[in-house]
Amino acid sequence: MMGKIYFIKKEFQTKFIIKFCLIVILSALISGVILYFSTNKSVGNTYLESLNIIKLLNDTLIINLLYTGLITIIVISIVTIALTLFASHKIAGPLYRLEKNAEVIGNGDLTLETRLRENDEVTGVAEALNKMTQGLRSNMIDIRNNLDDVKRVSEEAGQLIKNKKISEREINKLFARLSNKIKNLNNSASRFTVK
Repeated sequence: MMGKIYFIKKEFQTKFIIKFCLIVILSALISGVILYFSTNKSVGNTYLESLNIIKLLNDTLIINLLYTGLITIIVISIVTIALTLFASHKIAGPLYRLEKNAEVIGNGDLTLETRLRENDEVTGVAEALNKMTQGLRSNMIDIRNNLDDVKRVSEEAGQLIKNKKISEREINKLFARLSNKIKNLNNSASRFTVK
């Protein structure tokens, strides 16, 4: 039994992980800079001045940490929302288009070609959908051509029988042609698996 494969689209997933790590690093930097500037005080020249500054820092440290955390959370939330919206748009938009095109193809329009932007993440799926549609279209053309041939041969046989201008040998030839066309039609139809 194979284990789970976590990296399916390695390039996309790696970029996403790097962006997330950069957000974490950015949040640490923002917190550090805000904390540094809010607590950067001169200790003073005398022992008494130093005690007063340290007491003031002690009193304001928790407030500064809360403000730092709040500002960091707001900034990082905005950046995270923007990045995830952008990343999900590169997936959700093309998936929506693929879904709609699959519905159109499922309803019988085999002329549709799915086109996505070059940098969309699911271009491989679009290419597979196009290849499938081309195969279906080719098979459908074969079936239609074979049906037209069967129709033409049967009409020809009907005319000859109606006009009573047909020998047993010609009837056998027509049935052989008709049998051959039906065989071609069955070959075209056998490309499809249906339960």
